[in-house]
Parts: sequence; C-alpha cells; structure tokens
Amino acid sequence: MYPILGIFPPHPHANLPKRHFGESHHSPRTLHTATKKRKKTPKEKYLEWVGVRWSWGEKGEYWLIPRNERNILECMAVDQLPIFKQKSFGKVVATQTVEPVAPSGESSVMKTLPAFQAYLRSSGYSESTTEKYFADVKKFAVFIREKQIGEVTTHDVEQWISEMVSPKGEKLNRKTVNRKVSASINYFSWLVGLEVIQVNPTEGIQNRRIQSKLPDYLYENEIQTLYQEASRDPRTYLIVLLLHETGMKSSELFTIKTSDVDISDPYAPELWIKHTGKGVKKDRKVALPQRFLPVYQEYIAQYNVSDILFPYTDRFVQWLFAGLKKQTMIDKELTPKTLRHTHVVRAYKRGEDPDIIFERIGLAPDSRKEADEVYSRLARRGI
Repeated sequence: MYPILGIFPPHPHANLPKRHFGESHHSPRTLHTATKKRKKTPKEKYLEWVGVRWSWGEKGEYWLIPRNERNILECMAVDQLPIFKQKSFGKVVATQTVEPVAPSGESSVMKTLPAFQAYLRSSGYSESTTEKYFADVKKFAVFIREKQIGEVTTHDVEQWISEMVSPKGEKLNRKTVNRKVSASINYFSWLVGLEVIQVNPTEGIQNRRIQSKLPDYLYENEIQTLYQEASRDPRTYLIVLLLHETGMKSSELFTIKTSDVDISDPYAPELWIKHTGKGVKKDRKVALPQRFLPVYQEYIAQYNVSDILFPYTDRFVQWLFAGLKKQTMIDKELTPKTLRHTHVVRAYKRGEDPDIIFERIGLAPDSRKEADEVYSRLARRGI
C-alpha cells in the first residue's frame, strides 16, 4: 500500500492518460497498460522510476507516492520551489595564458616571470620548487615595482631582505628568507647566463644569507645507546636501523613493501625506495648492512607482515621516538629527522662525495648547496 503524501494535480507537461472518475483503482487502464502501445515520454519513465501510482477520490485524481526522502524531495521539485534542495553552480574561474617573452635589460622583473618559470620547469626543478621560486621572485618584482632589470642593484636586493626580516616588516622565519634569497640568486644567475645583464646584483649576497640554526645529530656513544634500547623489540630496532643507515625520510618508510627488499645476497641486502607521480625522480636503491637480515626476518615473523613493511602512521613513529628519548635520556631532539642528519654527518666525516650522499637520501638538487654548507660545518673538526 502506498501512503498518500497529499493531493497533487497532474503535471501539465506529464502527457499522462486521464483516468475517468469512478473507475476502479485496479482498472486495466493503468499507467503501464495505457502507455504500452506507444513510446513512453521521459516524464512517464520518471514517474514509474519513483514508484508513482494514479488513484481517485472525492476531489478528483491524485498521485500515490512511496514515502521516502528521495521521492519527497524530487516530487517537491516538480512543481514547487526547491526549499530543501538548492542547485549549486560551480565557480567559473577565468584563466589567462601568458606567453613567455625573451627578457631584456629594459624589461621589468614582472614581465620576465613567465620565461623564468619555463626555465625552472625545463631545468628539472620539482613543481613545488618551481611554484615557490616563481612566487618569491614575484614578491621581489612587487617590491622594486617597474624598475628595469638592468637598473637593479645589490642595494635593492639588500633592502628587500631587510624588509623580510624586519620586526616592522613581514617578520619571516629564517628558512623562508633563505629560500627567497636562493630564488633571487637563481633568477639573476639565469639572466647572467642569457647575457641579459653583465653584473649579478646578488653576487655579493651569496655568502651573507641568514644562517639557519644547525640541526642536532647523535654522537657515536648516543647511537650505541639508542640501538641498545631499540633492540628490545625487532620492530623498533628495524625502524631505527633503516632511518639511520639510509637517511630516508619517515614518509618514505611507510611506502616500503616487502617486495622492495632484496635479500638474494644475505651479505649485501639492498632496498628500493620508490615513489609515485612526480616523486619518481627520487626513486633509488640503497645498500643495507649485513645485520639487517636477521632483524628483518624476526620482525616479519613476529608481526605477521605480508605486503606493506610498516603499516603504521607518522603519529605512531612520533610516539615510538618519544618513548626512546625518555628511555635513553638523550638530551637532544630525537626524531627520524635527527637520524637523517646523523647519517649525513657520519658520511661527511668518512669523506664520501656529497653528491653521492645527497643522492642516497633523495635530496632535491636545488637544496644541495645550502645542505652542503650546513653539513660541512657539522662534520668539521673542532678548532
């Protein structure tokens, strides 16, 4: 039995067959049989789809409609204003394509931005770095207004940097300022390479960038203490071992599959660190120490791992390292990033080639110059 929601006059555009008053509800002239000999209209198909049936009463014909939320809303939408169901329109965003124009000494910085963006993309920079450098140089363009490239001086760049670090200015943190300075250096070096300008206004600023605070790294005795505490559980030990021996990021830890671990040579195991999308440029194979194999096999057996090697979250790893810091009482920041720094500093002290080190940890090319300065200072012998 269909509950009656109310008396609805037939839709003027329904093109449905009229039922004569007084006919039985079970008359053969139903909606189905009446439309059997001709092609059904979209409206008729719709009414059958929602389960509408014709009936009659003292006030004439009316519809019997199944009582459910969908039919209530859709039948209200037939002849009434959409009280509960508002139609939304997607926001129309106007796009404008700016063709790169070859820069010249008379061009403003703003006009050369499309060409600079094209240069960054063609040079292998990541999309994230390209967008950030583009935005940084655009900020500089706004600062110097319509000044021609050939008229930009070192003093202009220094004033821009002062504005960023001034308490009365933007008050940006050191890392952000360093990136913006690197972007401006990259921009003007590009113009010098194109012979648009002869003098690089950022040349004297390269060694005067604001230095970031040197990160913490573990000393050898602290590393041994950490391993000793982590050895209580094969999962903790394996996580510490991988982060310390490869210098990988914690986010890369969660993407490792058992199929990425190569133990065909038990004396020289290897690990594939893989990415998806644009991150495939950082795919690499790293060597693992011989002691990796027994703890790996123990972890697989104890925690019944089959596909994803570490099916956990970043929050879990943070909790794990907080516990290690408490148990070892190491009076330093102790995070996966600390082990990444420790790995690089140890490699520097061994005399390894910085390019090989940065390739192993998957560091982007545009970050390597600053990283070399930081790790060189950390690995330097005391004076």
